[in-house]
Amino acid sequence: MKMVLVIYNISVEEEVQGVLREAGVPCFTQWPRLLGKGLSTGPRMDTNVWPGANSALMTVVEEAKAQELLQAFQGLREGTAAREGIKAFLLPVEAMTGDP
Repeated sequence: MKMVLVIYNISVEEEVQGVLREAGVPCFTQWPRLLGKGLSTGPRMDTNVWPGANSALMTVVEEAKAQELLQAFQGLREGTAAREGIKAFLLPVEAMTGDP
């Protein structure tokens, strides 16, 4: 099993949710509002000086599905979400409780 963690500008929420729907991913956990700064994007601190915020979500899926998601998020990064910011990470899941 693999965990896919995606951090993205809230302005591309619909595109990110679309990737999950198209991939048939039924479960995820989301953090709806995050603050921070990346190397290629300005600060998003949800203030008048640094407006905007990010969101993050994670899902745990089989490795093949994780690779599919990574490719789809890379496509977003190279396409419509290029200006807004999106980054996906693939992490190993060594163990978990309950159903996958």
